[in-house]
Amino acid sequence: MKINKLNRFLIISVISMLTIFLMIPLTSCTRNVSLYFAECTDNESYLVEEIREIKISKELYKNVVEELIKGPQSDQLYSTIPSNVKVNSVKISDSTATVDFSKEIITNFQEIPHSSTTERLAIFSIVNTLTEFKEIKKVKITIEGKESGQIDGLDIESFWGHAGIHEEFTRDETIIKNS
Repeated sequence: MKINKLNRFLIISVISMLTIFLMIPLTSCTRNVSLYFAECTDNESYLVEEIREIKISKELYKNVVEELIKGPQSDQLYSTIPSNVKVNSVKISDSTATVDFSKEIITNFQEIPHSSTTERLAIFSIVNTLTEFKEIKKVKITIEGKESGQIDGLDIESFWGHAGIHEEFTRDETIIKNS
């Protein structure tokens, strides 16, 4: 009789603990991620890693890019993407992340002036941030779901008018400042 009550107690305890565990949302878990922001001197511009703790969710990669858009926490670093840009989606296929942005990434000239330097910093802040994840080897950038064409009279594939986004990008360690 005592063994039967003990078994019942243990079963109820295990079920209760599992219920509590399953009720805790996955979003309460966090993870440290590396984000890359610009640092500029009179003669050089490069990316610097900033570690940020973010919530883990089903949209982890999208959340990471959104953190990148929020900008750096350090006042020594600069944003590489205008703050009004939205991340429409981040999809992973065959180790390539396709990041789709709102049109503001090419139409907002005021917040981050478009130059060959800022364009390279913007592209590789996105690419180097996402390729920190072992499952991502390349990054493709699209705007409003398009790889080419025009938005508000601007060519999508020329991005900010210099390097362009004609290709899938791989990680570039040469643009990262050595600590």
